[in-house]
Amino acid sequence: MYAEIDVSTIKGNGFKNMIGEKFGRLTVTGLSDKKSGRKRYWICECDCGNTVLARSDSLRSKTTMSCGCFKKEQDKINLTKNHKGYNSHQSRLYHIWQGMRKRCENTNCAQYPEWGGRGIIVCDEWSKDYKTFMDWSVSNGYRDSLSVDRIDVNGNYEPSNCRWTTAKAQANNRRSNINVEYNGEIHNLSQWGVFLGIKPKTLYERYRKGDRGNNLFRPVNKIIPR
Repeated sequence: MYAEIDVSTIKGNGFKNMIGEKFGRLTVTGLSDKKSGRKRYWICECDCGNTVLARSDSLRSKTTMSCGCFKKEQDKINLTKNHKGYNSHQSRLYHIWQGMRKRCENTNCAQYPEWGGRGIIVCDEWSKDYKTFMDWSVSNGYRDSLSVDRIDVNGNYEPSNCRWTTAKAQANNRRSNINVEYNGEIHNLSQWGVFLGIKPKTLYERYRKGDRGNNLFRPVNKIIPR
């Protein structure tokens, strides 16, 4: 997986062979050919079975002590503690899970036509078990400042099609957005407005009237004959 070099070929004062040493959950198994300045990287096997690279100083200072599995476990513990139980009505994540199912499964929900009514579902593993959804969320970067977002806005709520992201990124992924190719790049009209210094409202109005290409993205005070 990682290119390894023979430690016996390394010469110089201050070099220490760390193979066999253990730091937290990491056991050093070899020396990588990767370097960062004078710092070397070691190939380490984590207690969980993963193999990772770790820098010498990070191991010695105990900054790096696992492949990342320890942080995920701690995040899960903290999340559970802060939310006072998996099914607590005080849990933001629990409310997100409830809302997701309501939009897709409850025909009396006002938002049902835009989700369940379009055939969007919550996968069985999430719909039937909140803990499964919570475990996925913790392992995939959940924070209270983020929202769940479907990568394919026409796809289902399922692990392969969901991510935790900011409100701004989620807004850019809305089904109502109009994506336009210009100069070899594709962005929605709101993003083009930011890039070109044109109000998005102006671009949407031009697009509605049929403007495309250079005419769509012309400077505000310039009119190009159709």
